[in-house]
This record gives sequence, C-alpha cells and structure tokens, in this order.
Amino acid sequence: MVEIPRLLFLLICIGGQFFGLFLFLKGFFPIKSAIPGRATFYNIPTEPLYENGTAEILQPIPQSADKPPMGSGKMPIKPVYGRLVIMLIDALRADFVLGDAYRKDMPYLRNLIANKETLSFMAKAHPPTVTMPRIKGLTTGTIPGFIDVVLNLNSNELLDDNLISQMHMHGKTILFYGDDTWMRLFPRQFAEADGTTSFFVTDYTEVDNNVTRHINVALENPKWDMLLLHYLGLDHIGHIGGPKSSLVPPKLREMDTIIKRIHQRLLVKDQDRNQPTLFVLCGDHGMSETGSHGGASHQEIETPLVFLSSAFKTKQGSEPQAEPIEQIDLVPTLSLLLGLPIPQNSLGRGITSVLKHSFSLREQMRALQLNCHQLAMVLQENVEAPGTEQGLHHYQHAVRLHHSWLHHTSDTTSTINTDQVAGKAIDLYLKAMAGMKERIASSLTRYDVHAMGCGIIIIWQVLLMLLIGTPTWASHTHTIRGSLPSSLLIGPDCHLMSLVVGCCVFTMVIQVMVCTTAYGESSELLCIGSWRAMVISQVFVFLCGSFGALLSSCILDSRLKNVLFVMEGWTNLDKLLVLGTIIHTLSLLASSFVEEEHQTWYFLTLTLFMTFALMAVVSVEPINRKVKIIVTVVAVCSLCRGLRAWNQTGIKWVNEPDIGDWLVRPENRLYLSLIMLSSFCVIYSISLLHKQSLFMRIALLLHLGGVYWYRFSTGAVSLPFSLPSSQKGIYEARLIYLLILIVMGRTIYNHVTILYRKYQKTLSAKGPFHHSEHDFTKAERTALLQDHTMDQYILGIMLMTLLFRPHNSALAAMLVLLQYCIVGILLPWLQLKVWAVTLLHIWMAEVAFSSQGNSISLATIDISAGYIGLESYNAIIAGGLTFLATYSGYLLWILRLMVYITQHYSDRYISAIWESCYTLALSRALPIAVYTILVTIERYHLFVWSVFSPKLLYEASDTYLSIILTLGILCHLFMLHICGYKETLKTL
Repeated sequence: MVEIPRLLFLLICIGGQFFGLFLFLKGFFPIKSAIPGRATFYNIPTEPLYENGTAEILQPIPQSADKPPMGSGKMPIKPVYGRLVIMLIDALRADFVLGDAYRKDMPYLRNLIANKETLSFMAKAHPPTVTMPRIKGLTTGTIPGFIDVVLNLNSNELLDDNLISQMHMHGKTILFYGDDTWMRLFPRQFAEADGTTSFFVTDYTEVDNNVTRHINVALENPKWDMLLLHYLGLDHIGHIGGPKSSLVPPKLREMDTIIKRIHQRLLVKDQDRNQPTLFVLCGDHGMSETGSHGGASHQEIETPLVFLSSAFKTKQGSEPQAEPIEQIDLVPTLSLLLGLPIPQNSLGRGITSVLKHSFSLREQMRALQLNCHQLAMVLQENVEAPGTEQGLHHYQHAVRLHHSWLHHTSDTTSTINTDQVAGKAIDLYLKAMAGMKERIASSLTRYDVHAMGCGIIIIWQVLLMLLIGTPTWASHTHTIRGSLPSSLLIGPDCHLMSLVVGCCVFTMVIQVMVCTTAYGESSELLCIGSWRAMVISQVFVFLCGSFGALLSSCILDSRLKNVLFVMEGWTNLDKLLVLGTIIHTLSLLASSFVEEEHQTWYFLTLTLFMTFALMAVVSVEPINRKVKIIVTVVAVCSLCRGLRAWNQTGIKWVNEPDIGDWLVRPENRLYLSLIMLSSFCVIYSISLLHKQSLFMRIALLLHLGGVYWYRFSTGAVSLPFSLPSSQKGIYEARLIYLLILIVMGRTIYNHVTILYRKYQKTLSAKGPFHHSEHDFTKAERTALLQDHTMDQYILGIMLMTLLFRPHNSALAAMLVLLQYCIVGILLPWLQLKVWAVTLLHIWMAEVAFSSQGNSISLATIDISAGYIGLESYNAIIAGGLTFLATYSGYLLWILRLMVYITQHYSDRYISAIWESCYTLALSRALPIAVYTILVTIERYHLFVWSVFSPKLLYEASDTYLSIILTLGILCHLFMLHICGYKETLKTL
C-alpha cells in the first residue's frame, strides 16, 4: 500500500495549482503584437483621380524593397496647424468640464465653450482606465490589452507606431513636462523633458507646480513644434478624497487659470505665425465616485476633449457635441491636421466635425480616404479573407463615389449634384471605418488557447486530487492511505514509476502533436522553440503526467467512491457550509452575479446566522444560555447589516450614497472624528478581553493614538486642541511604522526563542544528560503558541487600522466585534470540525473584503494606502502596502482562525493546522477550476474585459494569496518539527 505524506501531498497540489493558473493567465492575457515599423507617405494611396476611366480602389502596403511604393512620399494634405499643445489632466472627468455641477470652478474654459470658441467632445476611454494603457491609446490609436494594468507599474519603451514617434521622425521638436510615464514610454523622443512620478498620490501640489513652472519659458521659446503637459494633482486628490473632496474645486480653478494663461499667450503668438497653434485639453481617464479608476463605469471612461485655437476666432467653433467619440479618434485627427502619417496600427477614426471645420471639402474627403485606407490595411493584416468584409466593400464604394465627385467637379458641363455625391461618399467612408474598426477590434484579442487548455487541465487535476484526499479528515490518519493500490508496488508488470513515466510520455506525445499542427504553432508559451517554452512545456508534461498517474491509479483502485462517504457524520451546519461554497462557485457562471458577488456572500452568511438562531431556539438549554446565544446572533446580524451599508460596492449600485460617502464630506469632519475615536475605543476594549501581554496592550494603545494623530495631521479628523504635526503626516506615519516593526520584531523574537528552547531540550534529550530546565509541559507549549498567534492577530489589527481610510475605522471596529461574537461565543458552542471552522472564517473573510468597498472593479483598489509615510515612490513598498490594505480584512479573519485553532485544538495542533490549510487550498481550487472554464467559453463575450477579466485577476490574486498563506503556515509547522515537538511533521 503506497503512503504519500500529507505534507508532500499538499505541497504538490498547491505547486500544481500555482503552475496551472500561471499557464492559464499567460494564455488568457497575452501581450498584443502589432504591425512592426512606422507608417510613411509611401504607404498611402493616391487620390482617386479619373485616369483612363478607372480608379485605384485598394492597394496593398509594400512589404519589401523590391515592391514599388504606392505614393510619391509627399505630404498628401497640407497641415492646418503649425504647432500643437496638449494639456492632459489626469483623471479629468467629463462632468468636471462639460457638466453643471462644476461650472463655477472652470469659468474661463466654460465661457469659451459657451461662446462657441472651442470644439468640445465627450471622449470615451477603453478599459482598463489606468494611465499607461490610456497613454498608449492616446498616442497609438490602439486599444490596449487588459494585461497593461500590470505593466502600468513598470512601463517600458513603446515600440508600436505612434504620434510621438511620427513627429520625432519628421524632425519635430517636442517638449514634455509631467508624468514620467511618458519618458519611459518614449525615451530619446523629447528635446526637453522634466518628469514627476505618478505613483506618489499624497502629493497634489508640487507635482503640478513642477509642470507649471516651465510654461512661461516654453511659450516664449519659438523652437518647438509640440508642447506636452501632463498634470497629476487632480488624480492624486481623487485617490485621497474622491471627486467630492473639498480639494477638487480649488484644483479645477488652478487648472482653469493655467488654461487661460496658455490660451491667451498662444493667441498673441499666433499673430506673428503663418499657421495657428492647436491647443488640445483632455483627460486620460475619469474617476469613480470613490476617487479611483481602472474599471468601466461611466465616471471612469468619460473624459472631455476640447480643441482651442486662434483659428476659431475667424471661423467659429461649435457647441459640445452630443454624440460621444472615442479617445483613440484623437490620433488620426491630429495626424491629419498636422500633416503626418496615421500610425499604422491605429483603430481611430478622424473626428468628422474637426475635419470639416479645418479642411475644404476636397481635403476632408482625402483625409477620410487616408484614414479609411489605413484601417483597411490593419484589417488586411488581422483578418482572414478581408475581401469578404462588409466594411471593406463600403470603402470600395466610397472610393468610387469619391472618384465620381472629383470627375464631375472638374467637368463644368456636368449636371450631377456634386454636393449629394460628396455627402454619400463621406457617409460611406464613415460607415466603412466604423465597420472595419469593430471587426479589427474583435480580432485583435488572440488568446493562446493551447496554454489556457493546459492550465485548465492542471487546475482540474489538482481539484480532483484534493477531493480524493478529503476522506483522510474523517479517519484522522496522517497519510493518504489506499490512494494508490498495492499492486502498483508489488506487481511485476505494473509499477507506480512505470505508470508515471507512461503518463508523462503520453502527455509529451499529445503536446508534440498539438504543437506541430497549424493550430498549435500559435502558442508562444509552449510551442515556440525558445528555452523558456521548452522549460514550461517540460514542467507541464511532468506535472500533468504525474497527476494523471495518481488519478489513474485511484480509478483503478476504485478509490473515488470513498469520496462519497466523506459526508458520513456531517452535521447540518457542515452540509450548509459546503453547499453554500458550491452555490457561490456556481453563481460565478452568470455575469450579473459576478458583478454583485458581495450579495451572494451577504446572503450566505446571514442564512448561516439565522440557522444558528434557529438551533439556539430549538436545542440550547438552559434558558440563560439560550438568550445569550440568540442575543449574540442578533448582534452579529446587526453588525453584518452595518458592514453592508457602510460602503456601496459591486457595479450596479456602487454610485448610490452610503455612510462612508456622508462621513468623508468636509462638513462632517466632527462626526468622522467622533466615530474614529469611538471605533478605536471599541477595538481596544475588545482586545483587553483577549489574553495578551502588558507589552502588547501598551503597544496597541500607543498605535491607536498614533493613527489618530496621523489622520489629524493629514486633515481628515479634528481635535479640540492643537498637536504638532508634520506636512501630510509623513513623520507621524513613520513613527507608527516603527512601533509596528518593534512589535513585529518582538513577535519574531519570542517565536524564535520558543523554538530555540525546544531545540535545546531536544539536543539534551539525545545526549548523556537531560537538562529539564529546557523542557515544556503541554500547558506551557499551548500557552506559548497562543501568545504567539495572538500577537500576530494584534499586529494585523494595527496594520488594518493604519491602512484603512479614515471613515473605515468603524468598519475595523465592527470586524473586531464580529470576531469576538462569532469566534469567542458562537463557535465554542457549536463545536464544529476544523474544516468547517475554516470555511466559516473564509466566508467572513470574503464579507470583510467586500465591506471595505472592494469589488471586481479595479477602481476599488485604494492605492493611496500604499503611500502612507512615503516621501517618494518605491514600487515594492507602495505595492506591498496597497496589497495589504486591499486584503487587510481578509487577512485579519485568517489570523483569527489561527488563534482559534491554538486555543481549541491544542491537543492535535499540527493536524488541525494541516486540515485548515487543506481546506483553504480546496476552497480556492473549486472556484478557480470552474471560473477558468467559464472565461474560456465566454472569452468573446461583450463583458469579457469589463466583468470576466477583472474578476479573473481577483480570483488569481486570491488563489496566490492562499498559496502564500498556506506555505507560511507550513513553514511554521516545519520549524516545530525541527525543534522536536511530539506531534511532528513525520506524522504528516
């Protein structure tokens, strides 16, 4: 009978889970490839003039030097504007400029718009609405991939054809000041540049002053062709306080003053220039009602786009266009206005009203022809059989009408209504561009289905292996006994190693067959002949073959039927917890349930608590205990309702007002101050009910006072008296970090001391003399472990109260109070199994995650927490703090679970910890296995990038977090094993 140690079994499973999910993510989020090179005037068609009774309709781009160029290389349309100024205000929502609520905050700009001295539009950005992907969209005209959310943290040089490179290639001088993301994307492109980091979100003053100080000098300098300004202050204010912050109106007035200064100076300078200057005001994305961005809500994707110029003085502009455009339409529009080739991967369409305002009718039709031809070339490169596409047919028809119009306008004897012909040609050009753009956009997402399929196979194998291992819980044995039949060891013709080798060889044969087909060659991750692909392919073959061998042996031994007997001895609560977990997993199959996932968790937890109340009414005796349990359940339900109302989350109702929105208003600062003080008092009072050292009690008290001092320094709360404070609370936050580090160091020291003393005891027991002073009684060991886990739990509370936004301090208090009620009162009464206790904690961890305001939208991530106490940007520290802030509620429940296990399962501590880790791994294996299949099926769904993809990122993050937690806990068990505890890992 083969015996697999439980620890090794679990490590193999989570290793497979890690690798399988990695494969799937790499296949689902590939980095998009683009047509290499730069567009030139040799790649454009000639105007469809009447020659010998025919007109050239569509000509391919020459792919080699031996093919003759299509055009003469000359500029097809004379540029309308001589210079370009782009002022990009980060997180500038459309309603900040075009809405009524902020009309008084930008008086100069609003007056220009009202007087029709601008061309104004509402431009929609494509998600993900974060800075780097949006800069790519604004310069290349392409739709960035969702993986750019991750790449946003480490921007590399942009190699795709883009507006900046086109200007540089044509000898234009570019000046840049602002977000240094541009400098990383376009190195060596700017004649002069001064960058500021976009990630230090607590700075909203100096980051803008650093841009503004260059404006006067730049405007007086005649030797530039493009001036690019990227202001970050408004975005940073949004991250700190949201769009309703009292800091927003002053910042908008500051931006309006800068717009006025630039515009008026350009009007004066243009009087001495042959061509006017074009001034473009835009935003890269908007901001949600919570001040973040990254999702696809209207507030995040709708931005203003305003054209200003001295040319609008002689030829009046227009009112804001009611019909929204897309941000990527700016690229071909500027290219045509400046006399540059349209970047060859652009999917944008020239803005009709701008072209009509700037060009003659002939130039306008020529511009539309060039734009349409460029899209036709992209269609030709990305779609099989492009000749059958309806958009291309419209383009061909438009060229014929264009040709006819040119012919009849040159014929003075023609009686044809040329205006009508021109109108039909323009309509067909626009219709053709819309059709081709939609077709190209749908074809650009090329998934690595081979890698996705391999990842799904590994993930499902891990799930089945974990399910097969569940019967060991019932028997409380320490090995996976009977999982493999004894004949695999004894039979001369059937050995375990032979089965593993056979499965690996079979997997390799299938892998080679798939990779050698035309379908498999598209997998860069597994089939391209690079060393990385070879390594990943071999790891897949080994894992898939090994898991396949284990599963095959279980099937041969009829081991799978044992899984059905796991439910024997389960209570109704056990079944409810498992059923609820399965229901949640199945709910992920519907996009509406994915968007409002928090509703599922709220429903399941309240159902569970009502079951507790029913059990108390029916079975609890005596009456005083029954009343205590019922009152506790009522308190728990009330606290859960408070959590639910504190922060609106999800997608559909996220903009509805909530308690948090009311508290962050400047006029309610006194109420926020009282709530924060009261919350900290509740947290400290509850902590006194736990057994902990005097040091930890003093440390927690100092910490809570320090956090309030820090929030006072930032202006979030008030005090009836004055306290010394630093600018933006930098030093106060650092003092808090120092206290946390001291507590953390003490916790680690105590843990190491415990292990060392036990190790000394073990060594002495092996020698000729036994030093009893190093020995631990069972009670001492239990007390030491309880102190250690309680210190970790208090440390989690300290991090949570610091990283939470000020109005969420009450949320922290409610979570601590909930844990006291559930873990301290209800669970000891229920006497659940370890795996059931773990599931309950996981449920509550998900509730805590949602109650913070988190959802599947990336906009709910509070990145401002990553900059508490920082004066400059550090990717590792800021990223780590942001991650901890996002999952602080979740982590607090896991830490509380460890405390509960040390208090109530000390007699079999290691077995209980292993069972909890196993449950954590299985609870993540089920939803990730189901969801990977769902997103594979729905990869062309309308909501794939707004719903399914961000949810996949969160599922992957949750899974990798559980793997990290499991490995951390197993390391703790390994240290106990080294130090010789009686229940050692030899039993695992």
